[in-house]
Amino acid sequence: MRARRILAIVFIFVLLCPAVAHADEPYSNYNYDFWGTPIPAPAAYVPSRIIDGRALDIDNFNKPSDLFTGPDNRLYVADSGNSRIVVINENWELDRIIDGFDKNGVRDTFRNPQGLFVTPTGEIYVADTDNSRIVHLDPDGKFIREIGPPVSDIIPADFKYYPTALVVDKANRIYIVAQGVNQGLIELDHNGDFVGYTGASKVKFNLIDYTWKMIATDEQRERMVLFVPTEYNNIDIDNDGFLYVTTGTIALEDIDYAIRTRSKDDRYAPVRKLNPTGTDVLRRNGYFPPVGDVSFRSRGYAEAGHSQLYDVCVEDSGIYSVLDKKKGRIFTYDTDGNLLYVFGGIGNRLGNFRDPVALDIINDQFVVLDFNMAQITVFEPTEYGRLVKEAVELHLNGKYDESAARWEQVLKYNANCELAYIGMGKAYLRKDDFRNAMKYFKLGNKRDYYSKAFDLYRQEVIGDNFGLVVAGLVVLYIGSRVLKRIRVRKKAGLKAMGKVEA
Repeated sequence: MRARRILAIVFIFVLLCPAVAHADEPYSNYNYDFWGTPIPAPAAYVPSRIIDGRALDIDNFNKPSDLFTGPDNRLYVADSGNSRIVVINENWELDRIIDGFDKNGVRDTFRNPQGLFVTPTGEIYVADTDNSRIVHLDPDGKFIREIGPPVSDIIPADFKYYPTALVVDKANRIYIVAQGVNQGLIELDHNGDFVGYTGASKVKFNLIDYTWKMIATDEQRERMVLFVPTEYNNIDIDNDGFLYVTTGTIALEDIDYAIRTRSKDDRYAPVRKLNPTGTDVLRRNGYFPPVGDVSFRSRGYAEAGHSQLYDVCVEDSGIYSVLDKKKGRIFTYDTDGNLLYVFGGIGNRLGNFRDPVALDIINDQFVVLDFNMAQITVFEPTEYGRLVKEAVELHLNGKYDESAARWEQVLKYNANCELAYIGMGKAYLRKDDFRNAMKYFKLGNKRDYYSKAFDLYRQEVIGDNFGLVVAGLVVLYIGSRVLKRIRVRKKAGLKAMGKVEA
């Protein structure tokens, strides 16, 4: 009878207690440790709302392809299937629709526009894909100019021009991603004239394939894969003019090699940062290169296989995020290539996608565009996500004490966050507290930084105790000389005693 009462009390207690599980989260939250093992982590971003045609009180989106955050936090959406640009204000309400423009007194329209860019002054550039042109509009959507297919002796006469993504730098140079172009990005000057290709991928030379190609018949050559660079599928630009690009054509065996060897070689990199000369300068100093998932299940699971990085957006601080089109995940990295957090997933719940194709950030919120579901999902940061981001940004701004304080708070949420230990180690290293830096780098498995801190700590110890070290060496030297003389005299005395006895 007593046992039944106890069970009843326990049952009532369970019913009355608030739930603490996170079963409502529509995706798993994790990060990778030094060994590549996925470690559960608190959610950094959670879904907050859906934006679609119904929410905006307009016709539904139709095969939307791109979105871009412009000035005043307006969101521009390339509603490709409807051949229009939908502009949303910061309150997530319809601002206006741009479905055409007057060109020299004649009404003109878009045809399957797939790429957008808005300058800081509000000027709009549209990759009008099926019209094979770039359309340049003023902030009010009025026509400024049209930039047609690039013209050059190096471009084949039968070249089919389908621009799909673009950015414009501070000098009004235009960088374009186009279908079928594997020589890199198409670069145009401020007048819209072709300058050349930039950022072409390095070709991985395969001696066996090359030799076979030399001896193969024409028919066999046609069936062989050509030695051509990969083509890009999306682009973004930071405040310093560096171009961030993604490519989904890296061979799976090369991705595996990059993960296995922790390679920094950009030939195996699905995301790159190009300087003005087109050279990749992205840092890959994390545990693994930025390739999305580095550990995944075998076939038969929705999350099986490699990531397919399809879009990238970079923040003012240099933190950048890449969209995994295959798994519906967003991977966010700091400037060194450390994975900060992961969120999103494939599915039918809020926060899931079917075919994500574009992402951007507006204030601290992420917006992700789904091609198949024809909607935008808005994600808001949690306290954990906010602390991680603040810790990284404070360190970049030289506020090391404040950064370390944020990392300490992160550890209260997630004691397994090795990145927090590394962040604290970097903060102590910047403050020349090498001993504590060594402690935290060891906890974070950051071996290269631990070695650096150890070398500096050793130099510090030697420098602080230089006088004692020199005095000790002098004492040792004098002591050794004195002992040597004593031994010589003792030996001479023994010899003298021997002669006397004789």
